Amino acid sequence: MAIHRLYGELAASLVRATTERCEPEEPRTRVGAKLDGAGGLSAYEGALLILHELGLATPDHKLAIDGDRVAQFITKRSRDGQVKLPPIDDVLEPWLSVADQQGHLSLKRLPFVPHDEIRPVMDALVALDYARPAGNAFIWTDKIGRAMQMAGDWDENNLSRQELEERNVDLEMRKALACIPEDVRLAALRGSRIDVVKALAARWVDGVWLPDTADEAPWWRLTAVGAEAARLVELVQGPGHLLTREVN
Repeated sequence: MAIHRLYGELAASLVRATTERCEPEEPRTRVGAKLDGAGGLSAYEGALLILHELGLATPDHKLAIDGDRVAQFITKRSRDGQVKLPPIDDVLEPWLSVADQQGHLSLKRLPFVPHDEIRPVMDALVALDYARPAGNAFIWTDKIGRAMQMAGDWDENNLSRQELEERNVDLEMRKALACIPEDVRLAALRGSRIDVVKALAARWVDGVWLPDTADEAPWWRLTAVGAEAARLVELVQGPGHLLTREVN
């Protein structure tokens, strides 16, 4: 059954992602290779925990079997049913988090082209309708929703939190653009992101631009408006926008 193959491909992918990347010896995924928790990042810690549950990690966090045998080994375990494996969503959740951390996939509900390293997993997911092919790309279905929710990436309605946040930022910055002060517009046209960040942090408050005499924003506010600044620069520099003019 396709579910057995999915267990195997997910396990093999997690092994490749968590095997110590600093070791010079090859092959990297040999028996005894150190499994890396990636400095305490929760995504990799979750992956390491699942590898223990799958019987692929030793108590001292080393690989129990050769990496090139993992997919076959776990597929057989799943098919035989003699060893209880964790629910498939419990395996999918850390895999999604790690693959996202590595930039190998997108968690949005839009078509994306995955990294070649995870294509075997994507093919296995397609076989079970967790994803569907779209040319050379893939698009998630609602079936992946529970794992996405467990990872915190989709909400209870299976909407991408990242897409929702980007939409909110876009709407907010369109409001800011409609009444943007000239000095901020010119900074955005020059591509001076730091000046735009400072302006937004100190002067864009409750949907209104304050005068440039406003007090300087605290550091935490500066770090909170990076996405907004990037979007505002894009909008100001966008082709054909009425407010986009040559800098004198």
